[in-house]
Amino acid sequence: MTDTPLQGGSAQHRAFQSIRADLLAGCYEPGEKLRIEDICTRYQTGISPVREALSRLAETGLIVALPQRGYRVASVSTEEYADLVEMRLRLEPDALYRSIKRGDIEWEARVAAAHQRVSSAQKSLKLGSPDALRDWAREDRGFHAALISDCGSPWLLHFCRTLHEQVARYHRVRILEGIAPSVRTEDEHEELVRAALGGKADIAANLLNIHIRNVADRIGTALARTENGQPH
Repeated sequence: MTDTPLQGGSAQHRAFQSIRADLLAGCYEPGEKLRIEDICTRYQTGISPVREALSRLAETGLIVALPQRGYRVASVSTEEYADLVEMRLRLEPDALYRSIKRGDIEWEARVAAAHQRVSSAQKSLKLGSPDALRDWAREDRGFHAALISDCGSPWLLHFCRTLHEQVARYHRVRILEGIAPSVRTEDEHEELVRAALGGKADIAANLLNIHIRNVADRIGTALARTENGQPH
């Protein structure tokens, strides 16, 4: 089981990774038409690698293939977001529980390092650093990925990572600006890490459930306001 469709240092692989990173960072708007010529210029690569990368990205659901009309960025909706959150709640706490039960010193080190990075990103947010919100969103994904990284099930890990990527489309700067990660988020991360590294699997799984719900409530409200053209 692999989550990276293209391997090695090929032009296709580099195009895939670059476009995917920008999609997850919210550099493209939902529903935006992806023009191959513009993408070739943006990433300084040829048409063939870009076409292959876009074809692979369509398989991930981050973009949508349009019959005879190229590609566009996948759209977003409050209904889909609620569905994604429900699936996360079904899978991710279980993956965390399994990781804690199996976790070794390497897993503990990954979790501690990922928590340190997201905490540093949180501090940059408070200072109003450029791109701080986008950096925080990336490190937050990394933190959640580290927590479940030793679950022992390649399929469970694959599904959780897929959900992380899909949810990332909703954590765009335009949405997050209205609900910038708060002290509450920071405290929830701290509690999660203490429980996880303390081997308290049941408590950690419950804390993760609460954390996902709390974030989802704020994102869902901001998303609904954006859809209705209201200010945050």
